[in-house]
Amino acid sequence: MPLRTTRGSAEGGDAGRSERRRRTSLGRAARLLAGFVAASTGAGVLTAGLAAPAVIAVGQASNDTVAGFDGLPASLDQPALSQQSRILYADGSLMATFYYEDRIDVPLAQVAPVMQKAVVDIEDDRFYEHGGVDPRGLVRAVVDDARGGDVQGASTLTQQWIKNVQVEEALAALPPDASAADRQKAFDDVTVRSGLDGYVRKLREMRLAIAAEKELSKDQILEDYLNIANFGGGQYGVEAASEHWFGKPASQLDLPQAALLAGLVQDPSGYDPVQHPQAAQQRRDTVLDRMLQLGTISQADHDAAEALPVAQELDVQPTPNGCAQAGSAAYFCDDVVTQFRTDDAFGGTQAQRLQELYRGGLTITTTLDPAKQRAASEEVDRAVPADSSTVAGQHVGASIVSVQPGTGKVVAMAQDRTYSTSPDAPATATSVDFNTDRSSGGSSGFQPGSTFKPFVLATWLAAGGSLYDTVDGSQRAFPDSSWQYGSCEPAGAHYTGPPWDPKNAGDGEGSSSMTVLHATADSINTGYAAMEDQLPLCDVAATAQALGMHKAQPDSSNPTGTPSTDLTVTPAMTLGIDSVSPLTVAAAYAGFAAQGSYCAPMTITSITGADGKALPVPGPQCHQAISQDVANGVTYALEHVLTEGTATGDGLADGRVAAGKTGTTDGSVAAWFTGYTPQLATSVWIGVPGSSTSLNGARIAGRYYPQMYGGTLAAPLWKAYMDRALAGTPQQGFTDPPQSEIGTPPPVYVPAPAPAPASGGGGGGGPAATPATGGSPTAQPAQPGQTAQPGQTAQPGQTAQGGQSGPGAAPAPGGGAAGDQPAASGAAQG
Repeated sequence: MPLRTTRGSAEGGDAGRSERRRRTSLGRAARLLAGFVAASTGAGVLTAGLAAPAVIAVGQASNDTVAGFDGLPASLDQPALSQQSRILYADGSLMATFYYEDRIDVPLAQVAPVMQKAVVDIEDDRFYEHGGVDPRGLVRAVVDDARGGDVQGASTLTQQWIKNVQVEEALAALPPDASAADRQKAFDDVTVRSGLDGYVRKLREMRLAIAAEKELSKDQILEDYLNIANFGGGQYGVEAASEHWFGKPASQLDLPQAALLAGLVQDPSGYDPVQHPQAAQQRRDTVLDRMLQLGTISQADHDAAEALPVAQELDVQPTPNGCAQAGSAAYFCDDVVTQFRTDDAFGGTQAQRLQELYRGGLTITTTLDPAKQRAASEEVDRAVPADSSTVAGQHVGASIVSVQPGTGKVVAMAQDRTYSTSPDAPATATSVDFNTDRSSGGSSGFQPGSTFKPFVLATWLAAGGSLYDTVDGSQRAFPDSSWQYGSCEPAGAHYTGPPWDPKNAGDGEGSSSMTVLHATADSINTGYAAMEDQLPLCDVAATAQALGMHKAQPDSSNPTGTPSTDLTVTPAMTLGIDSVSPLTVAAAYAGFAAQGSYCAPMTITSITGADGKALPVPGPQCHQAISQDVANGVTYALEHVLTEGTATGDGLADGRVAAGKTGTTDGSVAAWFTGYTPQLATSVWIGVPGSSTSLNGARIAGRYYPQMYGGTLAAPLWKAYMDRALAGTPQQGFTDPPQSEIGTPPPVYVPAPAPAPASGGGGGGGPAATPATGGSPTAQPAQPGQTAQPGQTAQPGQTAQGGQSGPGAAPAPGGGAAGDQPAASGAAQG
C-alpha cells in the first residue's frame, strides 16, 4: 500500500496554548537557524547579503547557537535501497517479481539526460550552485511558518534525498510482516512537518545536506535522488517508473515523458496520470514551462511536447507482486519462495531472507524450463480440464511434475487449477500445490498405489533375486508370523497385525506361479505380496527412503510415536499406503533413470544480489541410493510395463525407450503413472483433492469413465506430455542389467504336432486334434538352439520364454489381463 504524504497539524489544546507552543518552537528553531547561519557563513554556504535578514530576525548568533546547530547529526546511515527481486525461469525469462517498493536501481548514465534536466529544473534549478541548502527558499520558509503555516519549502534536491533516505531507514527497520499502519506511522515519524519536531527535522536535513555535499558529487546526489524518489503508481526510482508508465527503460525517455515523471514527485498520488489525467497534464505542462523559462528546451520542443495528450504518452505496464503473476508456474514459484525462506543453506535467518526477497533486489534463477512447463500445463488442462471434470459432484484434480535425472532439477510442475490465495476462490482455484509436500505449501499427499512396487523390486534384486524368479501369485492370506521386520526393529521382532489378504483388481485370482517380471508388468498384487513376504520389511522401507520416498506430511504412526515423515513399515506398503507427493515419486524414479543415483529435488540454481555478486546456493544433493545393477534391473522390468503390461500402447513416439509404472489405489481413489527416459522422469496423479471419492464413474472432458486405472488416463497424459517435452532431443537408451539380475526364463513346453493320419484316414490336411492312440499330446522340450526369445513366438516343439506363449503352448504365467487396466481375471489393482 502506498504511503500517504500528509501535512501534520500543530499539537495543543486551546488557542492560547497553541500560540505559546508555536512561539516556543519558533524561538528554538530561530536559535538553531542562527547557528546554521553562522556555521554556514563560515563554510561559504550562504551568499553575502542573503544571510542578513535571517540574522537580524533572530539576533546575533552566539557560540551557543552555533554549537546547537553543530550538535545536530552530520552523518547519514544510508541503507541499501529497497529494490524489487525477480524470480526467473531457467532460460532467464521473468517468472515473478517481489517488492515492498518497486524499484530498480540504475546509474545516472542509464537515465536520459532530458529526464535529469527536467527534475532539476522543476525541483531545484539552483542545484548545481548551492551547497546543499538554498538560503532564498530558507528565508521564505521561516517567514511563512512565523505566520502559522507548516514548516515547508526550501527543500533542495539534496534535502529531499536526505528525507527519502531517512524514510527508507525507518521502513527497513520494520519487521518483514509489518502492517500497512506500521509502515505509515514510520513514514509519518520521519516526515513530520509541524511544530517543534518539524523545525528540528528541517534543520537536521539542512545539517545532513551540507555534510553530504562535502562528500558526494552533484551527479552522485542526483543519481541517488532519481533512484529513491516516489514516482507514483507504486513505483520508486526512475527506472521502475519508466517501465511502469511507458514500458521502456529510463534511458529512452523523451521530453514529454520526462516532464510527466518530473512533475509526479511533488505529489505522486495527486498527479497520477491514470487516476487524475487532467491534473497530471497540467503539472507536466508546468514542468515544460519551467524548462523553457530556464532555456533548457526550445520553444518548438516545448510546444510539440505540450500538444501531446498525456493519455497518448502512456503505455502502463502492470507490476504484479508475488507468485500469482506466474500463471501456470505460480505453484512452482510458491515452492521456490518457501524453499528460499525456510532453508538455512541460503544464509541468514528466515526474517532476513524474507527481507532480502522483498527489499534486496535479488535475482533468483530457477530450474523451470518454460517450454516443458507450457507443455505440462496445456496437456494437464486438456486431459483433465478443471471445470468439466467431475465425479460425485466434486471436481477431479490432476497434476504433472518432471525431474531431471542426475541433478534433481524440477523442470516442469503443473496442475489443473488456477492459483489463488483468496478464501473465496472457486473449487477450480487454490493455493495448494498438488505436487509438493505440506511443508512446501502442498497437500498432505496421496497414496501412490502400485507405483510403490518398484521399491520392493529393487529390494528383491539387491537381495539376490532376479526378474525371472517365480513366485506364488495365488490369492491367499499371509499370517502375521510370516513377516519379518529386520534391521529397523529389535532382533526377532515380526509383524503382529492381523493376517493380510491382498486382492487383485476385480478380486480375481492370480496364477499360482508367475515370474517377477510378469508380476511387475501386469502389476499383480498377490505376486508382489509373495515377493515382499520373502524380504525384511525394514529393507523395503530403507530402499524406498534411500530414493527419497517419505510421507508428504509428518504423522505419529511409527513405533516411537513421534511425528515423522518416515514410511510406515507394514506388509501393505507394497501397495503404496502412505500418502506421498507426486514430486517425491518423480524424484525417486529419476533415481532409477540415473542408475541408482538419487538427487533431492532442486528448484534454484543461482541467486545474485543487487550488486551482482553471487550468493550461496546449494548445488545438486545426490547420492548412490542403490547399485547401478539393481537400478538397471528395475528399469528393464519397467520397460515391459509399456510394451506388454498395464500401460501397453502408451510408449513414446518414434520408438523412444522409456520405463514406468501404473498405480491405482484401493477403490480407484487415485490413478497414477510415473515414467522416465534417461533424460527425464515425470509423475502424473489424478484424483479428487482432499477427498477419498472414487474416480469410477467420473465424467472428464466430456467422456464417461466407468472404471479408472492408472493406465486409463494417467498413462496417456504422461505420454502426451513426454512426447512434447522430449521432442527434438536425442534418443538415449538404458543400460542393460547383468544377466544375473534378469535370471533364466523358466521353460514353457509347447506340444509337438500330432503324427499324420494313416493313408485314407481322416479328411483334412491339418494335424489331428488327438494322436491316433487317443492319448494326450506329448510335450517336447526345445532342442539346443531352438529356445524362443522374448518378444518372439515359440514354434511347435520349442520352449517359450517366461511370459510368452506359442501355438498350443501353456498360457503365460499369471494368466489374465493386466493389473491397472480392466481385466477379466488375474488383474492387479495397484
